[in-house]
Order: sequence, then C-alpha cells, then structure tokens
Amino acid sequence: MLPNNEVRLPTPRAAQTATPRDITAEFTESAAKLKTGQLVKDELFTLFEAVGALEIMDSKMDSGYIAPGENHVQALEDDYDVRQALTPEQVIGLMDQLLCHEVAWHMGHPLSQTLFTSIYLDNLLWPVPRTVEDARFDRVPSESPLISLVLRAYCLALVKACDFVHARIVTEYYYEEEDFVSQLYNRNLLSAFGPSHFCRLLDQALEWVDAQEAIDQKLRDAIRCRLQFRHEFLCALDEDLEILDTRSSENFVSCLSSLNRLSESVSLGQPVPEAFSLKIQRRLASTVPPRPIVHISAEDALVHLKRLCQDAIDMQEMMDYRGPSNFKTAIWTLLSRKPQPSVYIRCLLQALIMNDMVILGEIPVKQFLYDDLAELVLPSSLLLQANTDEVELPSDPRFQIAQKMEGFVKRFAQPFVDTVRCACLNRCRVRRTVCHTVVDWDNLQMEAEELDLELQRLSNERPLQMKGGEATFSFPLSSWAYTQKLIQIRRIIQMGFELSIYAPEELMGMYWYLSYICSTHLGHLDRIRTFTVAARKQDLVTSGGDRSADSKKSAAFHRSFRTLERMTTQLVAIDAFAIALHALYVLLARHEVLPRAAATEAYSTDRLRYELRMKPFIPISLPELVPFEEFQKESTLEGDSDTTILDRATKAITEARKAWDVLLSQGAFVEDSTSAARKTSSNAIEEDWKRDVKDAMRACIGASIAIETMRKALSNNPRPSTRQPLNVEVTLPETGSKARWHEWWVVPQVVEKKSPQ
Repeated sequence: MLPNNEVRLPTPRAAQTATPRDITAEFTESAAKLKTGQLVKDELFTLFEAVGALEIMDSKMDSGYIAPGENHVQALEDDYDVRQALTPEQVIGLMDQLLCHEVAWHMGHPLSQTLFTSIYLDNLLWPVPRTVEDARFDRVPSESPLISLVLRAYCLALVKACDFVHARIVTEYYYEEEDFVSQLYNRNLLSAFGPSHFCRLLDQALEWVDAQEAIDQKLRDAIRCRLQFRHEFLCALDEDLEILDTRSSENFVSCLSSLNRLSESVSLGQPVPEAFSLKIQRRLASTVPPRPIVHISAEDALVHLKRLCQDAIDMQEMMDYRGPSNFKTAIWTLLSRKPQPSVYIRCLLQALIMNDMVILGEIPVKQFLYDDLAELVLPSSLLLQANTDEVELPSDPRFQIAQKMEGFVKRFAQPFVDTVRCACLNRCRVRRTVCHTVVDWDNLQMEAEELDLELQRLSNERPLQMKGGEATFSFPLSSWAYTQKLIQIRRIIQMGFELSIYAPEELMGMYWYLSYICSTHLGHLDRIRTFTVAARKQDLVTSGGDRSADSKKSAAFHRSFRTLERMTTQLVAIDAFAIALHALYVLLARHEVLPRAAATEAYSTDRLRYELRMKPFIPISLPELVPFEEFQKESTLEGDSDTTILDRATKAITEARKAWDVLLSQGAFVEDSTSAARKTSSNAIEEDWKRDVKDAMRACIGASIAIETMRKALSNNPRPSTRQPLNVEVTLPETGSKARWHEWWVVPQVVEKKSPQ
C-alpha cells in the first residue's frame, strides 16, 4: 500500500511517430462521388468530439486570446482618447454612425456587434453609473462642450431609447436571434433613470448649439436636427401604451419630419471609425466567439426608421374599436406590409391587442368574443344576453345558460385572442404557429359541440327543416369554432405560397387543395346563413311591435348578414382564382414545360410530398383529409381533355376577376351607422387593403394572359396526341420580385419561344 500523501505518476507511453500526409485530393475525389443530400457520419464521432475539435486559443474562436508578443494592456484596451476635440463634422459623423448601429440592433443584430462597439458608449455604461452625472465619457470631462455636452446628451438619450425598446420587446412574444437579440452582456441601459433627465440634457445641448455662431449654419442645423430627433424619438418611445389614452401620434410625426431633414445633411458628416472597436467584446459577458462589427448604410438606417415611425402612426387607426372583424382585418393588413413592421412595432401591437385581459385598453375579452359570435352566428341571441346578475334563480334556464356561456368564455377567450396576436410574429413563425393551433381548434370544436347540445335543451331550440327534409339544429358555438379553424387552414396554405415552401411541381396540388378548403368553407357559410335567416324571421314574429327592441335586433342581424356576405365574396374570389391556377398548372405539368425542383425524383415521391404538405391537417377530424388517391385524381384532372381544362381555367379566372372587383367595392371594413360615425379620417390601413386586392386583380390579369398563351400554343401544336413539347417557356416569379404581383398567387409567366430564322 502507498502512503496517503504519495502520488503515483502515470507510466509514460512510448513515443508515437506519425508522418503527415496531404489527403486533400483523396478527400475531394471521395466527396465528389456523394449525391446531393447524402450524409456520411461516423457513429463514434459524437457531439463531444465535435465540440472538442474547436480550437481554443484560436483568434477566430477565443475572444480572450492574446497573440505571442502582444502587450496585455494593448490587447484589451484601445488608445482612442474620448476627451480629444472633435470637429462639428466629426460629431455629425459619430451621431450618424451610432444611429446606424442602433438601427442594426433593431433589425436583429446583437449589441456586441453594433452599439457596444462604441468606445463612447462603453465609457458611459461601464462602470455602471449611479447617477446621471456619473454617466460620462471620462472622469475628467472634455474641455469641448461639443463632446461633454452635445455628444454626451445624444449618446445618453440613445441608450435610454434602447432601454425603452428592450423593455417593450422582452415582455412580449418574439424569437431570440430570429427577431431580436435581447442579451445586454452585463451592461445596464440606464433603466434606473427617467427620461426627464435626458430630455433636460438635450434641451441644454440645443441651447448651446443655437448660441454657437462660430459654427457654420449648415453644421449647426445638422447637429440640431439630430438632437431634436433624439428628443422626439425618446418621447415617442416613452409614451408606449399611453397612446391608448392620448390617441396621439404627434411625437412620431415629428420624428418623421426630423428624419427628412437629417437625411439631407448626411453628407456633411465625417466618420470616425477609430471610435469603434472590437476589443470591447473581450470585456463583455458573452459566451460566443468574437464576431465582426455590423455595418449598414445611413440610407438603409433612415429608411428603416422612417418605416418604423410611419407604422407607429398608422397603428393609431385601429384604436377605435369597430367590431372584431374590422379589428382583425386592420391588424392582418398592417402586419402584412412588405417589409414587415419592425419587431418593436409588432411587440407594441401585441400589448395593444390585449393587456390585462382587455382589448385596446377598453374592450373586455368577453365582449370581444361575444361580438365575434354575434357577427357570425348569434346576432341578438339569448345565449349572449343571459346574465346571472339579472337572473339569480339557479333553476332558471337563463341562469344556467349564463353559467354555461361563462365557462365557454374561460375556455375559448385566450385561444381566440391568440389567433389575432399570432399575426404579430414574423411571417415564418405565423405559419408555424397556426400549424400548431389549428389542431387545438379541432379539439375546441368538439368541446363546443358538446356545449351546444346542452344549450339546445336549456334554450328550447327548435330544429330547422333543411331542403333535404332533415331536421337539424344550428350548433352555433361549434359552427363558429369550425369557421375559425377553416380560416386558419386556408391561411396555412396561402402563406405556404408566400414563403416559397412549395416546389414548382407541388403548386398544382396545393391550389387544388386551397380550392377544396374554400368550397368547404362556402358550404359552411351557407349553413350559417340559413339559420341566421330563420332566426331573423322568428324575431320578427315574436317582436310584438316593440320598435326600439326590433331596431337593435335589426342592426345586429344587418351586421351579421354584411359580415357573411363579405366573407362569402372573399372566399368566392379565392376559390375561383385557385381553380384557374390549378387548371393552368395541370396543363403545364401535363405537357412537361413546368420547371421542376432539382433532384426531386431522387428523394421523394408524389405520395411522400403529399403526406409532408398535409402533415398539419392529418390530426384534424373535420374537414377530413382527402385520401391521396382521390387527391391525385382530382388534382391532375385525370380524364379531362386539354380543351376542357382550358375552358375551366378561362371561366374560373373570369369569375375571380368579378369577385375581386365586388370585394373591392364592398370596402375593407364592415360598416354600420355607429361605426361609420366613429370612423377616423386617416385611411392608410384601408389603402393598404385596397392595394392588396388590386394586386390580386393584377395577378388575375396575368393569369388570363398565361391561359390565352397556353391556348394559342396548344392550337399551334401539330400533333397534340403525341404530347410533343410545346413551343413555350415558363418562368415562376420568385417571392418579392416585381413579376410576383401578389405573394399568395404564383402566376407563371408563359411566353412563346421565338422560332429560329
């Protein structure tokens, strides 16, 4: 045995000799034999080995690495003197550089690569200042007021603006690294100090600038407009949810004015690149390797800020509540802008949609849910009017109905509001989220159906004789839930076109499935309309001559009919357009002129692709998933001739153009006498909606041209029975291109080839 204090050294192993050999050529030759998408993996090479393969003490991976011979102080500290005098041109350049870094942070880049690379900001924030006076560039202030007063006030107001943005975003739903990087790297954004301190400093800086007659007037104006923008932007961000009370967009309007003046003087600034350093990353609390500084142009930064301010101004239009359908239309239209509103605007909108279970600061969630039920399935219904405060007898059916409806609100209110709030996510996440929630709504529909059965008994509802002679009940709550589910299914399919998820050969089938969902939804709306008409007739019989009561009921039914009419028109337009594009793609695929995705045949089959696209809908019980064999037959229009398909496409595109035109004439919102009186004069969101409809109409015209081109090409084909290749070229416009008139309608560009001379 060894003594306790004795350490036995390991036996040294024999020295191993290894001869290095260049395997680049052999590796390249072997890799060239692999097919695209094929993966070679050694089962013994685990994640631990992969992480261990990363080199420590590599300057690309280790932010604390100091090269041999490099001085420790020089490696960690910059020799830039923040007290040195700067010219007015350099101060303007520094302000513009900081503004660009601020916007880059808004766009989703981390602070470590943007604002926290500024030596001036680093000195302000570290060590953490206890008072505003402690937040200085240096313990010994610069003798130049241009630095110690003007630039300092600008930087402090910038940091506080970032604090407001950070505080709003992190309290709402967003996706780290995708939308926004919230990490502060153990720095504080002056959150302990109110905005009044910084506004006072900005006012002092403005007074000093106005008194400096020795500085050129253009330079003074340039500095002044930057300080004014800081003041106005800080006040605008500080207002936050108070806009629900103030209903004012004055600060953001002033910001736009300042930005317009600022853009005219960008050329006056002189950049100071040495005032920004990557060495600061070594002192930040970060676990990621060093990354380069993110640079964006002043033009891009100003465009982003102007768009942010304009979105904030336009957001005021939805503050006046005019019913759930109008509210949802306004939100979806605003958030469908291209480019999409910034993450700050989307998070602010989330809080406006619902905060403390209140919509827009004044509408309880229960009323919001009841209003949607009244618009769609229950206008002037006892189910929505029953109240336990008015009827306290537990055995009374109205008391029991009120209790049942209260349970319905507790179960359905949050999921319903979430369907509205999810539009505030980035577009990819909107679709991904809806793919999950649509399954939840399938379960909610089943729960609503059970509740409908109980309410039938309590309300003594009489069944309605349908055309086929079968008596059936209205099932209003489950009908409403089914409508919400169908809207989400349609949105999943349509956003798939917007996000370029489908391969070219899948467009045919997906437009067929979109038409199938629309026709299903149209049939359901017809059923709802039938019961609404019957309920209106019953109310007229039982009104008893009470004009005031009948007037309220008449207004409720009128709004319901208007809502159903508008939804029907929209669905007819989408259905007809989908039928036309489906028929067009069938012809393109049948004659093998449709572009195909690379390596499609090697890695998938039609059945596998169908299962992949239908994955979000497989768990749903209603509408039932179309079997693949039926889908294959219907989507390829098996057995139909080219002439029949062309006629189908022509008829459908004509119907679509008429339906879009009718929808445009109906307007963006469902109006009644009350809402029309409260309508604001501003109409930016409505103009966006009209532009979207007009883009769909332009896409219809493009589809008509493509259909007629195919008709001409087929008529010129000398031997159609032999499937001889057509003399056409087909191009699919990419998302975001000018040739893509509408994101949801992939209209192929069909052009006849020029015959060789």
